[in-house]
Amino acid sequence: MSIAMRLSRSHPDNGQADLEELRALEERKRALEAQIQSISAEPEKILREAQEQAATLPPPDDLADRRRLREFEEVVSRRQVRNERRTQGRSLLLLFLLLAATALLASWVVKLFLG
Repeated sequence: MSIAMRLSRSHPDNGQADLEELRALEERKRALEAQIQSISAEPEKILREAQEQAATLPPPDDLADRRRLREFEEVVSRRQVRNERRTQGRSLLLLFLLLAATALLASWVVKLFLG
């Protein structure tokens, strides 16, 4: 026999009120059970979040070193670009001089044989 039927038999005049109260209590029980389940999962969730955070964030003293290294590499890479352009410009000038000397030498050899 269910609890609702026992309540309605024992208090015939307040049966409807008791039934409503019982339904409210059952609903509250379901809500509390759901809350207990969600709270029981919290420690695992917090532990997982802490592990993810520890795995993704470097230690604070390492952050400063990484920042300095990044700034140094940016400055060095800008200098390297400038040096590379300067070197390529010199190489291009030497290439033109070499081609001009080769052309002059070839023309001198041609004059020597023809002339």
